[in-house]
Amino acid sequence: MRSGVDGPTLIIGDEEYLAEQTLARLLDETLPPDDRQLNLDVLDGGAPVGELLIRLDTAPFFGPRRVVVIRRLEAMREADQEALVTYLERGDSPTTGIFIAREMDRRRRLFLTFKRVGTIIECRPIPPRDRPAWVAALFVAAGKIPGRGVAEGLVATSGGSLRDLYHEVAKLAAYVGERPQVTTADVEAIASRLGEATIFTLVDAVGGGNAGGALGALHDNLATHEPLQVLFMIVRQFRLIARAHAAAAKGRSSERLAEHLGVHPFVARKIAEQARGYRADQFAGIFDALEAADRAIKSGSAPRLVLETLIVRLAGRRAPAAQQRTASRA
Repeated sequence: MRSGVDGPTLIIGDEEYLAEQTLARLLDETLPPDDRQLNLDVLDGGAPVGELLIRLDTAPFFGPRRVVVIRRLEAMREADQEALVTYLERGDSPTTGIFIAREMDRRRRLFLTFKRVGTIIECRPIPPRDRPAWVAALFVAAGKIPGRGVAEGLVATSGGSLRDLYHEVAKLAAYVGERPQVTTADVEAIASRLGEATIFTLVDAVGGGNAGGALGALHDNLATHEPLQVLFMIVRQFRLIARAHAAAAKGRSSERLAEHLGVHPFVARKIAEQARGYRADQFAGIFDALEAADRAIKSGSAPRLVLETLIVRLAGRRAPAAQQRTASRA
């Protein structure tokens, strides 16, 4: 990619960490840090379009370049978008505009104008199957060699956030010090298990019919993750539990379960424990409930309420069996 930004640039996508990294890179290529106090403005797309255009049309102060960053471009009113289209098509702005949006209607003039006269950089979530390779590249960039299973184990224990993964790689690189290779033992020793630990707690509580404990774990996850990320982790966990249950029914040894599931051994052991608390005929109902929750959130229902209702219902289905086990132990 060429050095600097020569025209309007749109950073689009719902992966916030990648969007922030892209913005930082573009600013480094375009505007020296010493010039940013006078020649960098950061605005919100929901601000009056007249104010945005005034800033975009302001010449640099005591420097060769000026940058205006407009975040949340999706918040701009449709009635104001035409004015921005006119500005972009004019093509003689004294300022470099960098625009950030989680998503936009790609059929409308504003997006099509960016496509025609500017640069569009996509920042989409990295699919789960590709995240170990992304993590491995972070280790290499930090001057470390990830041992076998390290990247996969870190992905399994750090949840769905790329920001979490980035910080965990930095933490591990500092932990091993001058040693060039990072091992799975290092992952077990230092990884925060941000998403996985609370997902394990949540599923344990569901399996025990403990709705209160499950809701507490749910709220812990929602404090650091988006609702759809949390639902993704819950679905992933129950899929792994169902596969572990089926593997146990076929007589697969616990030693081979980690390889079969594609997870770290200490994650596989926990999944195997959870699988023993379910019957095969229960999974169809669980996955129906998970699919219904996904549809509800994507159709506009309040995400937190949808997830809370889901967890209470799943725990309620397990409550009689859990109470029966408690009574039998008494």
